[in-house]
Amino acid sequence: MRDHHDIKWTGLRLRLRTGRLLATVEPDARWAGMYRVRLVGEPLTDMVNLSRAKDAAISLVLANLNREISTSDAPPIRQVEKVAA
Repeated sequence: MRDHHDIKWTGLRLRLRTGRLLATVEPDARWAGMYRVRLVGEPLTDMVNLSRAKDAAISLVLANLNREISTSDAPPIRQVEKVAA
């Protein structure tokens, strides 16, 4: 299971310690002082202040990373054939 020790901030970019980009915190285009989180390959989140955006980025990234780990560790699912009624 991954935790906050596996990730690091580089400016407004959240990366794995290996350097892989996981998320960015971006200033909102319209509202000064407000930010949005963009996970790699995902749309922007709702806007929040900077500290909440960074906290949300960490939570979202760790949830995704831990989901990847638990999915890869899970045994394969056997397909069950449907029986005609």
